[in-house]
Amino acid sequence: MHSDASVHRIASIRPGSYARDVDSGKEIAGPDIRNSCKRHLRDLESCHARGLVWDVTAAQRAIDFFAKVLKLNGGEHEGKPFNLLPWQCFIVGSIFGWKNSDDYRRYRMAYVESGKGSGKSPLAAGIALYCLVADKEPRAEVYAAATKKDQAMILFRDAVAMVDQSPALAQRINKSGGAGKEWNLAFLQTGSFFRPISSDSDIPTPQYLCKVGTYNHAGEIVKKH
Repeated sequence: MHSDASVHRIASIRPGSYARDVDSGKEIAGPDIRNSCKRHLRDLESCHARGLVWDVTAAQRAIDFFAKVLKLNGGEHEGKPFNLLPWQCFIVGSIFGWKNSDDYRRYRMAYVESGKGSGKSPLAAGIALYCLVADKEPRAEVYAAATKKDQAMILFRDAVAMVDQSPALAQRINKSGGAGKEWNLAFLQTGSFFRPISSDSDIPTPQYLCKVGTYNHAGEIVKKH
C-alpha cells in the first residue's frame, strides 16, 4: 500500500492530474471515461497487492517523447511541438505506465473514441513511432492498419510527416519509397519497421509489437508486449 504522500506524488503527474480532475467533476467527461479515471486512482492505492505496477518513469518518458521529439503537421499547427492535451496524456501514460509484476504491459489494447478532428490519427502515429524507436524492442513490427490501404495510408502519412519534421527521427529512420509514396519506415538500429497494412492485401497476419488504426470517430490502438 502506498503512503498518502506517495500516492499524492504519483497522482500529481499529468495522467493522474487528469484522472483527479475528472473524478472531482472539474473536467467534464462521459461515464466510461469517469470509470477509467476512478479505476486509475483506485489502482494507485491497491496496485502492489494485486501484482500491478505504476511505472511513473515509463509513463512520463512516453509523454515526453511527444513534446521533445515529435512535431505536428498541417495548417496552423505545422511544425509545432506535439504537446499532449490532458486527456491524451492520460491515454499515453496509462498504456506505457501500467505494468504487471513481470514488467509486461498491463493494457494490450486501448480503444479511443473522440470527435472528428480531435487528433486521433496524429496521436496513434506518435504512439507507433514511439514503439518503433523508443520502446527498446528488437525487431519490432509496427503497423498502421485499416480495412482499405488508402485508410491505412492516412495515419501512416502523419507518421512520415512527423519523421520529416523531427531532426532526431530523420537522422535515425530510413524511408522506403519516393517523396509522397513512402511505404516503410525502418529503424535499423534495432532492425524494426513501421508500415501500412490493410485487410484487402494478401499479406499474412503479422506478429506485431504495435498496431494502430483510426476508424471514423474512433481510434483503436493495439499494443502487445
